[in-house]
Amino acid sequence: MQTSDNKQRMGMEKSEKPMISLIVCSKDKILLEELSENVEKTIGCEFELVAIDNRGGIGICRVYNEGLKRAKFPYVCFVHEDVRFLTKDWGKIVVEKLNNKEIGVLGVAGTSLMPENGMWFSVKRPFVKGQVVHVVNGKEQLERFGIIRNDTEVVVLDGLFLCCRKEVAENFKFDEKFEGFHFYDVDFTLRVSKELKNIVTYDILLKHFSGGKRDKSYELSRKEFIQKYKLPYTKLEKIPKKSFEWQTFDFDSKKYYPKILVGCPTCKDYDYCVEEYLLSLFSLDYPNYDILIVDNSEDDEYYKKLKEYGIEVDKGNFYDSAIKRVVESRNILREYALNDKYDYFFSLEQDVIPPRNVINKLLETNKKVVSGLYFGFTNPYEFGDVKKIVLMPVAYKLFNDNEKRSKEQKFRRLNEMDINPPRKTLIRMSGLGCILISKDVLEKIKFKYEEGKKNTDDRYFSDDVYDLKIPIILDTSIRCKHLIINKKVRWV
Repeated sequence: MQTSDNKQRMGMEKSEKPMISLIVCSKDKILLEELSENVEKTIGCEFELVAIDNRGGIGICRVYNEGLKRAKFPYVCFVHEDVRFLTKDWGKIVVEKLNNKEIGVLGVAGTSLMPENGMWFSVKRPFVKGQVVHVVNGKEQLERFGIIRNDTEVVVLDGLFLCCRKEVAENFKFDEKFEGFHFYDVDFTLRVSKELKNIVTYDILLKHFSGGKRDKSYELSRKEFIQKYKLPYTKLEKIPKKSFEWQTFDFDSKKYYPKILVGCPTCKDYDYCVEEYLLSLFSLDYPNYDILIVDNSEDDEYYKKLKEYGIEVDKGNFYDSAIKRVVESRNILREYALNDKYDYFFSLEQDVIPPRNVINKLLETNKKVVSGLYFGFTNPYEFGDVKKIVLMPVAYKLFNDNEKRSKEQKFRRLNEMDINPPRKTLIRMSGLGCILISKDVLEKIKFKYEEGKKNTDDRYFSDDVYDLKIPIILDTSIRCKHLIINKKVRWV
């Protein structure tokens, strides 16, 4: 077993700054050099590269334990040499998080439930956490395991990137009974999890040029691992009954993807469509979005049910007036989007099911307020004494285009000729069922209503947008399913 010279890089001037020892099991000189260059550009703090030349094929546990002996710095990072860091100053992030003495190992992918088969990635959401960019056939794809992109406790972590304080690694060490290159990571982190907290972070994004392989050696190590532990293993007090596939997206690490918050107000009256709605959210074909649902039911029963799906749920206040509680809930979403620096809020009502590519299509318009198309029934609220129930677009134009006073303008629903052939068209008002709103608009407009007035919050929102001289665009090619047949929600 040989080692390359320890290459110490100075990312900061003073030695008291964060210092990390990167320990690498190396089989490819070129990959190692590329990793060294990448780390030097991205880590943002002092580091040393402890590279163990392992072209002889010694087990990775022995290599990592040897690297640990040679490491000089108080923080250690075990990393594959075919990893590239996409996040700037990631070293500072690592050290800041590991300063919490409750944390054992920090990684970017793992699970809160280790299954009986010993393969952490075989379980689904909400157990799997993290995200990694993998290169497959020369193309990047983002594998997004978790739904909520906050630091989350897990029981095991994937070995492509494992960081901890040096004393943690020295206390637990890698088990050299695993003689190959598999299961060293889940064995190490599972043992740590029994005394400390292992954490998946979304604050560091990596590109990985391989996805591992399940060969004969893998199966032998898996058998050893299963025999060593009583599985399944979890620290969860309550195991969710429902699980969902994690997502894979086409990705370009050089491209900026606007950060989008997707969500809506809801209550237990929408229980009839909850699963179809959430499945549509989990399948959105866009790599940079988060979900927040605000439940304003009278009790906590529906809130608890939503939490079981592994999504972010907030609890709004209940009022007898539906519009009052909906508007207050919308403003909770607005404040969350602004405080967490989202580029857009995508208001998607719980009974509206969009196409998978809806976010990409809305963004293509490059407008501050843009809506997709969905349909609703005519009703006495809008049309007075309705003689015939008709399905019409929930989008409106003016009867008189010359009328400038927003609160006096009278609207008409769009008709067949307005929406066909599919196109992008200027409208005066849209419902809030499928509408993308930029942060610039959210900063200027709060959702509102007036006591005793018939107008709903979408009318007030559209009036405020109009008064700011911001166009509302409808893309009639985005056609959503509206689950209104079984709807029994009263709007008062």
